[in-house]
Amino acid sequence: MSTYQVTITNGTGSQAMKAGTYTVVATSAPGYDLSSLSPTSFTATQAAGSQAFTLTAQGTLTFNVNETGAAGGTPITGGTIVMTDSTGNTQYGSPINIGSDGNAVFNNVPYGDGTTPITLYFKQLTSDADHNVHEGVITVSMTSQTQTEYLQNTANALQTFTVTDATYSGLPVGSAMLSFSDE
Repeated sequence: MSTYQVTITNGTGSQAMKAGTYTVVATSAPGYDLSSLSPTSFTATQAAGSQAFTLTAQGTLTFNVNETGAAGGTPITGGTIVMTDSTGNTQYGSPINIGSDGNAVFNNVPYGDGTTPITLYFKQLTSDADHNVHEGVITVSMTSQTQTEYLQNTANALQTFTVTDATYSGLPVGSAMLSFSDE
């Protein structure tokens, strides 16, 4: 009977193994339910092979999106946030909606502890009609199973427009309506 311990780093590990069928058990994965490992068996052949496994994380991360970025701020009542890589270019999973209470709740996220936190990245994709989207990638250090982060969305900036006569330079147009739409 052969037993192997395979260290997984950044989602990948490898081990030379004798051909045969093995029962697989997760023995360590901070922030994950070890009993959720799937599949739980692996058959090694004489040729090189591979197998993908999954684990379910147990953490909950809530983004409270508001005008101040602190507890008690006026909530943003719409928009979406998605988990990404550190560049914000690769998305993991589907975007989560910001509810009418200003909260976007991510379930089943990995977490660590105060000594070894799990670093996750997020990006706000949309906000409600009256606020700006938070710029850039949001870095979160998950140090506990349940965590709340505050995110600021500033009010849209006032834009001022003038309309003048094309023939008579500087002559203001007395009354006009301009219509703007997103490109």
